[in-house]
Amino acid sequence: MGKVDKIEVARNILYNAARMNMNKEIILKISQKIDQYIVEHFNKNRSQKDILGKEQIGK
Repeated sequence: MGKVDKIEVARNILYNAARMNMNKEIILKISQKIDQYIVEHFNKNRSQKDILGKEQIGK
């Protein structure tokens, strides 16, 4: 399962948890996990763009 899929699943879980009026601590933990997935996805994509950019500059 890729990062985008994990973000989507976690987002749906967060939405359902909020609708069910779950404990705020649980909702916070789910939200923090989504944040972690987003940061990992962003960093991976940014590093790939940096590598591609450097290869193009070297040509």
